[in-house]
Amino acid sequence: MTRAVPMWLGIALAASLSLACSRTHRYESAVQIVRKETVEKAPDGSTLLVDFEVEWDACPGDQFQVIRGSKAFAECTASYNVGDTVPVYVRHWWDDRGFYRWDIERMGSCWRTIEPGSAGSYEKGQECKEVENHDFKTGFTCSRKPFRQLVKRCPWMARD
Repeated sequence: MTRAVPMWLGIALAASLSLACSRTHRYESAVQIVRKETVEKAPDGSTLLVDFEVEWDACPGDQFQVIRGSKAFAECTASYNVGDTVPVYVRHWWDDRGFYRWDIERMGSCWRTIEPGSAGSYEKGQECKEVENHDFKTGFTCSRKPFRQLVKRCPWMARD
């Protein structure tokens, strides 16, 4: 019986560590709407699906995200237009595939259902730097991996 106690303690410790690493976090930020588009309309002309492309102005680099929302979300966000800056609430969670994911769950006062498998919502962030050769600007190089300064300023974008 004395051998079983250390084994169970080890199992409990491992379980608690794995749960600590996979907690869901929520963050608050603001985005600027750069595109708003009706994806699907009902026969009566009401919007059934809406896409918003937003820019994370507070985050370094070029950080954009496209979110798709349902009819209820479209109705709630009808007053938001291109150029508006709106508060957002982000959910950051552990994916079963071994990395963190994040998505906007609320824009302003409008709740949005997150559908992780949906092709309509995605992020497209990058940091670009100029390339110089022999004191001449010859182009640029971009990285899509979240970099340290980005994650420091916008922690929900971390993957690890």
